[in-house]
Amino acid sequence: MGHVHMRKTVSVPSNNQIDEWDNAYLNKDNFLFYPHEEVIRFVSRCIRKKTGKESFVDAHDVSGAKILDLGCGIGRHVIFCEDMKLDSYGIDLSIEAINYAQDWLRSIGGSNVEKRLQQADARQLPWKDGFFDFALSHGVLDSMPYDVARSVVQDLQRVMSPGALFYCDLISGDDSDHYREFSGEKIVETQHERGTMQCYFNMSKIEKLFKNLFSIEECQLIRHEHVLKGTYHSRYCLILRRL
Repeated sequence: MGHVHMRKTVSVPSNNQIDEWDNAYLNKDNFLFYPHEEVIRFVSRCIRKKTGKESFVDAHDVSGAKILDLGCGIGRHVIFCEDMKLDSYGIDLSIEAINYAQDWLRSIGGSNVEKRLQQADARQLPWKDGFFDFALSHGVLDSMPYDVARSVVQDLQRVMSPGALFYCDLISGDDSDHYREFSGEKIVETQHERGTMQCYFNMSKIEKLFKNLFSIEECQLIRHEHVLKGTYHSRYCLILRRL
């Protein structure tokens, strides 16, 4: 997409499965181009709602506000926020994902691409304290071991301003293969995201993850049921506030 640009890989700890995530993006397993409906709902309710081609209604004054997509993949939610005229940033462990995201943002005229989209370990976010006013994270904090996720949340709290809102979702054990309170960890064995970690959550584990860092403002357990197949899976969708 566009011109060839020099690539720079940032060193990250080997235990955070960078190779597995790079392979997933090389295989295009995670090439998702449209924003998730719950992310759209969060942005529209809590930040800015689009009311016309170039008109918006803000939930409050968002002039100068910055929003982080934690685990941005190829950049679909950064692009969505760009379309909403929001100052958006993204970070991902996979250099393959970030390379694509940077090219995508350049292709629509985005500026400061290398600063806004960075590859790094989310336990060491490359921004100063209190830099962000909002954050979102779809399908990320449950794709790593719990102790890593807790460290990520700790550093996310550091780069967010007091009172800032954070949307995230987490996989529940409430599915066809487990039970509602299951909260274990498994290595993914299917082709999609093979070799990566799947960390399941219940409410007790969620409260532990965010304890003393974020307050839980909203929490919904959303079940998707395949009626003809007789299977289902569920995710917790949360809105949190930085303490």
